[in-house]
Amino acid sequence: MTYAHRHTAMRTERLLALIAAFQTRHLMREDIGEILKVGPSGVRKYIKDLGAAIEIERYVDGTAKFIGFPVFRLAMTAEEAQAYVAGLSAAPTALPVRASASALSMAAKDPSRHFHILADDTHYAVRLSRTPAMRDPLVAAFFGAGRMEARA
Repeated sequence: MTYAHRHTAMRTERLLALIAAFQTRHLMREDIGEILKVGPSGVRKYIKDLGAAIEIERYVDGTAKFIGFPVFRLAMTAEEAQAYVAGLSAAPTALPVRASASALSMAAKDPSRHFHILADDTHYAVRLSRTPAMRDPLVAAFFGAGRMEARA
């Protein structure tokens, strides 16, 4: 079974809702934003995603073409819209939630690794290497192998 990213699945659901709304009436950008609960930049992205599926029917509050607010309509027949919706619905489902695989969580599972993070108000990234701990080669050259390396 193939999976899509959760955001992709959510985007597909919103496109399905938008197609259903377009099948009942013509929409302006504000109407699309209200249906999808997104801002103007989100509306632009959904209009771009629909591409040839919608077209501008007319302009409102304008005297000439490209002056005013566009009113969009579905640019396909009902059968074509059903095929388009079926194609969107056939997309892979969302990924199941899984545990984090960050270096910090992996190191926490290893009982030989110990680390302490101070509780202060400054945020800093903790990057733990997955390689085993070893003595610096230059220090080993001067002072010999450490206790842990001598045992191994």
